[in-house]
Amino acid sequence: MSKNDITQSTITEKWWGYFFAVAIVCIVVITITIADSRDLPLTIISAVLGVAMTVFATYFLFKGQSNQQLAMLQKQHHIESIKEKESEIFKQKLATYNRFLNALRKYVTESTDSNKKEVIFHAMAIRMHSKPEVVEALDDNIINLIKSTGCEKEVEVLIESLHSIACIFGNELYGASIGSSKNLHAFTEAISGSQEEPSENEKLLEAAEEEKEDAAAIQESSVISWDNQIKFLKTQGWNYTPASDSFTLTSDSSPIVISVYRKKGKYVVEASKEGDNDFSQTLKDSFKGSRRYGTWWRELPINNYGVTKGSLLEQLSVNDKARASVIKWTNKLMSGLN
Repeated sequence: MSKNDITQSTITEKWWGYFFAVAIVCIVVITITIADSRDLPLTIISAVLGVAMTVFATYFLFKGQSNQQLAMLQKQHHIESIKEKESEIFKQKLATYNRFLNALRKYVTESTDSNKKEVIFHAMAIRMHSKPEVVEALDDNIINLIKSTGCEKEVEVLIESLHSIACIFGNELYGASIGSSKNLHAFTEAISGSQEEPSENEKLLEAAEEEKEDAAAIQESSVISWDNQIKFLKTQGWNYTPASDSFTLTSDSSPIVISVYRKKGKYVVEASKEGDNDFSQTLKDSFKGSRRYGTWWRELPINNYGVTKGSLLEQLSVNDKARASVIKWTNKLMSGLN
């Protein structure tokens, strides 16, 4: 009911009150004027007053009940509106947090400019739903997570930062802190694995040896074009998936993944097999390099051949030495995995 309706109802009640009062006075006066007996006017007046009081009492009782019911309906409607609004806000917050986590996952997995911008947009969207102290706590964990990408403690920081972010989101959405997990440290150690990596001096010796092999391959004109290499890969049952500064080889018949991408400022060739912790040890025994559980990788000397950040796929078509190095290692891994 609007304010105008309430005002109009109040005015109407006043006029009805005036009408009943005037009517009673008129009845009393007329009765006194026409009556012969002294007792008769008093009797009539008493009867009229009794009727009037009953009418007034009944009218205002029903009016009070009507107003009370109206107030209850308005209160119920207000509560339902608040619940509906809170439910919609919850859905929006949940969707925003999920989009942010997905953008963060893509950026950590592949740090491209496109993924970087997506993280920025979704991180800004969170600010609409969070208090300043919550935003500050999220920023701290996001900074730690991004800075650790590609470093030695990458997995450890990733787990700790994502756990902290999950705790913040849980508190914001459900009003209760998730708290620390007693198995978090054990989980970090288990998934990180015992990493084995050659020393910097060993890496230099390996790179020098590879450069000689690549130069010899160019001299012998045994390096095919990159287009022909892709065709060859397909004949061997491998799917070639290029990205902005990397590519991945997958097989429909095998869970093994071979990829070449940039890590810690250098390009590496990597092979992994999910669920097989001994897989990387076999490759390390055969090809040296580095390993951690089911993942093996080795640095490529193609930076020394003029391949800079963002130019990998372009260079593979025109840079003979870089192409020789990449083809050599993809062929070695494919043959070693069969």
